[in-house]
Amino acid sequence: MVMSSLDRDQHNRSSLTFSECLEEIQNSLSLKRLSLWVGAGISRDAPSALPLANELKSFLLAEICESGTLRDFHEERLLSGKDIEVALKKYPLEAFIESLSESHNLLSMVSEIFRGGSPNKHHRLLARLARDGFVRQILTTNFDLLIERALEQLGCSKGKDYDVCFTEDGFLKGAPQCRIVISKIHGSAHDPESMRITLREVSSQRLAPGRVDALKRFLCQEEGDVLVIGYSVSDDFDINPALSAMKPAKRIFLVRHSPGMQSIGPLPSPFANFDGVAVSCATAQILENLEDVVK
Repeated sequence: MVMSSLDRDQHNRSSLTFSECLEEIQNSLSLKRLSLWVGAGISRDAPSALPLANELKSFLLAEICESGTLRDFHEERLLSGKDIEVALKKYPLEAFIESLSESHNLLSMVSEIFRGGSPNKHHRLLARLARDGFVRQILTTNFDLLIERALEQLGCSKGKDYDVCFTEDGFLKGAPQCRIVISKIHGSAHDPESMRITLREVSSQRLAPGRVDALKRFLCQEEGDVLVIGYSVSDDFDINPALSAMKPAKRIFLVRHSPGMQSIGPLPSPFANFDGVAVSCATAQILENLEDVVK
């Protein structure tokens, strides 16, 4: 059987050994070619301790329902062969919040949760990499303010050393001119209206034009590498369709948090157009690998 050129390229990428992959990520950081895409997983460890999507959905459901009502509903679903927890996991967080916001003020509750927390070692490392000039672009789907706080703790000033893009108008204007740019593609907890827009977009299964432009600038404008950490690749309603339509310039290293594993595999389907690999290991191991470059 003869391999197509695409199949051959994918085979060659996934045949990287784990140690070779770590070395390539280190080299990219050393050459200042590495950008970061971070998800909720980096804000899970103490002292940040912010909830992941499914934890937050369960918490919000418990907050708006009396415990007896919720228990009865759960038991009724189980008797009919439907587990509410399974259904919750499949439902996007943003669409879940939007669907309940008409009758409950969930948005203020969610924004309050994500305005809290203190930077953990992951945020501090990312902020250090940015401050020291190794990383210039950070894209995140997180609402929280922890990367910004970590930068401030290192003496960086917003508007001078770094800037944050989080609104549709801001994305449409293009990337800020600061040395460090944080693109918060789903909005920011300090501005609940920016989160509200995201909720509506996800519920309508689209990504607004400015956010699409921001993703394209991040992934397609210039060559380099992107390290994806703490991100589940589960934004099926908005981000994943946008990724599938792109012609990327950057290579992807996507970390799947898998303690005890050290393996390399193909990228998940939303990144089918991209060069790169999925790396299965403990996320902390990848971050320690980055820290070795700047010790």
